[in-house]
Amino acid sequence: MKRLSVRPSKKLIKYIGTLCLLGLLIPIVTYGSNFQELTHVPLILFCAVVLLSIFDLVDSRHYPMVAVKREVPLNLSVHVDQKVSVALANRGNTTLDLECIEHIPEFWLSNAKGHRCVLEANEIAEFEYSVHPTKRGPAEILATEIKVISRLGFWQSNWWVDHKTEHKVYPNFTAITDLAGLHGSVNLTQAGMKKFNRRGSGMDFLQLRDYREGESIKQIDWRASSRFNKLISREFQEEKNQHVIIMLDSGRRMRVQDDQLSYFDHALNSLIMLSYTALKNGDNLSLQSFGSESRWLSQVKGAQNVSKVMNHFYDLYPQKIASDYLAAAQELLQKQPKRALILLVSCLRDEDFEDLLVATQLLKTKHLVAVISIDEPIYKDIEETPVDNFEQALSYTSAHRLSKSIDVNIQRLKQKGVLCINAPANHLTPSVLNTYLSVKKAGLL
Repeated sequence: MKRLSVRPSKKLIKYIGTLCLLGLLIPIVTYGSNFQELTHVPLILFCAVVLLSIFDLVDSRHYPMVAVKREVPLNLSVHVDQKVSVALANRGNTTLDLECIEHIPEFWLSNAKGHRCVLEANEIAEFEYSVHPTKRGPAEILATEIKVISRLGFWQSNWWVDHKTEHKVYPNFTAITDLAGLHGSVNLTQAGMKKFNRRGSGMDFLQLRDYREGESIKQIDWRASSRFNKLISREFQEEKNQHVIIMLDSGRRMRVQDDQLSYFDHALNSLIMLSYTALKNGDNLSLQSFGSESRWLSQVKGAQNVSKVMNHFYDLYPQKIASDYLAAAQELLQKQPKRALILLVSCLRDEDFEDLLVATQLLKTKHLVAVISIDEPIYKDIEETPVDNFEQALSYTSAHRLSKSIDVNIQRLKQKGVLCINAPANHLTPSVLNTYLSVKKAGLL
């Protein structure tokens, strides 16, 4: 603990101001009267206040015996209000009149305006305030500042208590939980996603059971039926231990802001949900970022390990550089030779498609490739705006041409055997999950 400053309190300023005013008024009021001796009273009182304030200043230099304890949630989520609790303990033998202020990160919003309390000797006071992180990544609450009022109330000492705590702000996993994932199985209907009928063959064998009326004859195990003298069916489950690879673009296209979140944050939220679903289904998951920074997370298995995905990408932000799809594809082929479902998530523009086409064809030599592009609403907004002048007509023509060009290029990718989804940012999660689930149900891997 170190002292930052000492300044006069409002009480001392008020006393001195009052005495100065009396020193001016009394001579005027008592002029020519028998009470002129009262003119010395303000001076005497002023000297007394000065002496008391000096004594109080010397006394206030003593180190305040205050202990601070802070409790912050283990996992913080961006754009979600969370409670922070602080406990102040007076370890000294004197009463302390103090105010506590927390030094939170600049990108956190908070309702904390300082907590004022009077602590008796060996007394503990607790208070709470809420924080609202607006940015993912590592963060620190550096210290606690304590403003202590002196014993006579004439001075205020500001003390800096070194109490740094480090925290990690993750993507909004509470919103992901609301969509269905992190506490149970995915509810496709509530999430706005399609349901796919289970394939009749080609699944991993699960168990034998009694035949149910209406089932396909192909499911009957005739050898087991003859042994038990009744119809026995084979029950299958989806193949497990398949490989799913997510390629996440972290280039300049993903910096576009959509309300509170960028396209990259929307993609990250969706991919965490997809990661949990794939891991819960027993598949192996790998993730690669490309663009601003190349990060590789390999062979994650088990739904309990979805935290590895969040920890690996929680502090990654897109930068103002162009993403190289071909280089990312070449790097991936070196790391993952075994066949897998590759989900490439990006925000495509007309000028990106030639490079993307080459990259997807390279990946298709060994893998099943799906491209999921974030649809930018600006084109549709411009097309729906009434045209009243020449400049609006030019904007409408350009937006229409670019929108149609993107549609044509997506069709080109589909003709090359690439699965393609073009979805707005707020509908990205259902699109990503539908793509994965449809591949699983159709047995394309």
